[in-house]
Amino acid sequence: MKDESLAFLRGDLRYLGFERRVYLSEQLDKELATDHKEFRLTAETFFDEDHRLELTLHFRRSDNLEMCFLNKYEARLDPGKEPDKERFQTFYVNKGKGVTLKEAYNLLQGRAVNKDLTNAEGQKYNAWIQLNFEEKDGTGNYKVRQYRQQYGYDLEKTLEKYPILELNNEELKANLLRSLKRGNMHPVSFGKIAKVEKMLIEANPQFKTINIHPTGVKIVRRESGLFKEGEGEGLFKEGEREGKEIKEEDPELPAVRKTMKKTVIK
Repeated sequence: MKDESLAFLRGDLRYLGFERRVYLSEQLDKELATDHKEFRLTAETFFDEDHRLELTLHFRRSDNLEMCFLNKYEARLDPGKEPDKERFQTFYVNKGKGVTLKEAYNLLQGRAVNKDLTNAEGQKYNAWIQLNFEEKDGTGNYKVRQYRQQYGYDLEKTLEKYPILELNNEELKANLLRSLKRGNMHPVSFGKIAKVEKMLIEANPQFKTINIHPTGVKIVRRESGLFKEGEGEGLFKEGEREGKEIKEEDPELPAVRKTMKKTVIK
């Protein structure tokens, strides 16, 4: 396989977020040294201590074996302590583009992701996508709900309805919008009278709002400065489900990496 073709494939994997969270290079190099037309690699990664994502990446080589492409990957969300959250979905890749690994995790968690898409006529459009866990298609995949621009969900205007302190800083605001569009649950600070409360928020395009979850941390302003209290009182809960206490995490931190196995289709 030519060096430029291998670099192209690795660029696609980097874009989709695989190189950041799972070890691919060694196993991929070994497989590409063979003449297998199709092969798949399996791996796992953790986005938090309770939820493990099991992955199967499907590769196919061109007829002359010069090029290799990632056609699709399957993701299974290990429910951990929540058996009702065991979910499986196949995500297809077209010319190196598609749902990234972190976006796949967020979708399987039930959150919405904002993507630039292309319809059957080749026309590009933007939409929020979300898995419908109540209905599957003929392949066993969950059906995908789409909320296009015509639906009327404006994330930035929605955020402005809340006393989110990060909106006062352009850099923090841009980072917040970018993170929520990836489907992340993002930590923010709610400025209230005489106190600041830490919250976790996520986009909710279906109801044109945001879901807000308390973190259990309340910062009270006093003349001597700021200090943290324990469980916050009167915390916001909004959206289609009740907010519950969740351990705050940086949505962009790399996760624990695990070893990779491979299965060859001859």
